[in-house]
Amino acid sequence: MAFPSEKSSYVSVSFEESHDDDQGSSAQYDISEALLGVSSSPKTPSRGSQSWKSWLRNNTSKMLLTFAFLVIAVESIYIVEIQRSVNARFLGPTGLSHERTVSRTIYAHSKYMSNDEEVASKAWDDILPGHGVIALDADYVAEKNLPPSVPLPDESGKFMYVIEAYHAMHCTKVIREHYVLMEQGRAWNWSRPHDMHCLDAIRQYIMCNVDDTILWTNGHRETGHGQDKKCNDWDALRDYTETLSANYFDVEPEKGIMHLDNYHAGDGLTW
Repeated sequence: MAFPSEKSSYVSVSFEESHDDDQGSSAQYDISEALLGVSSSPKTPSRGSQSWKSWLRNNTSKMLLTFAFLVIAVESIYIVEIQRSVNARFLGPTGLSHERTVSRTIYAHSKYMSNDEEVASKAWDDILPGHGVIALDADYVAEKNLPPSVPLPDESGKFMYVIEAYHAMHCTKVIREHYVLMEQGRAWNWSRPHDMHCLDAIRQYIMCNVDDTILWTNGHRETGHGQDKKCNDWDALRDYTETLSANYFDVEPEKGIMHLDNYHAGDGLTW
């Protein structure tokens, strides 16, 4: 078979071809490319490429807006979780909130401070710290990871616990009663070590439950009288203990009433 000479192996032909498009451009064709089956027509973007770029151009703003909404949604969920975590720190083992939500007036005159000792003593006697003695079942104890406590002697399988705020109230009531009896020259049934225990229990209670309310003063032993403040919700605690009462009454056996099986509704406390 005869082959073209080296000189004739590459032949270039140039011509112009008119196009009906707006540009009316001309194109160069190389016959060597034609022999190899390669088209040298001008390269134009494929329809797929054009449609993708067009879609991207038309939808960029929508994509950015969608992304912004996603970011906002994620941030909202994150903020809610943080708030939930923060709120959890204000919940005690009872599940009650420790946030101060109740408005009170400091040192507002009450029956507990009556100048009539008979009225005042009756008000204090009506306070029932035993209302804070509660009975919890084993599942509740395990759920709250509470330390072991004494079982109730009623074969219910429940265990007896004391709410500390009520214990502090008990100690305050006992010390006041001792003071009044000393004023009246009457005998006192509690021992001195119990008084010392109560005084230190109140000290610890105050230091543990720090109240940083800033009180006004006139420099003459008068501080915060008539001043408003926010307090924890005692009524919520009362309602909690009401539902879990151990049916307990806080008097001594020598007074003729046993501790158990003497339930009283409410705790007798008012502001």
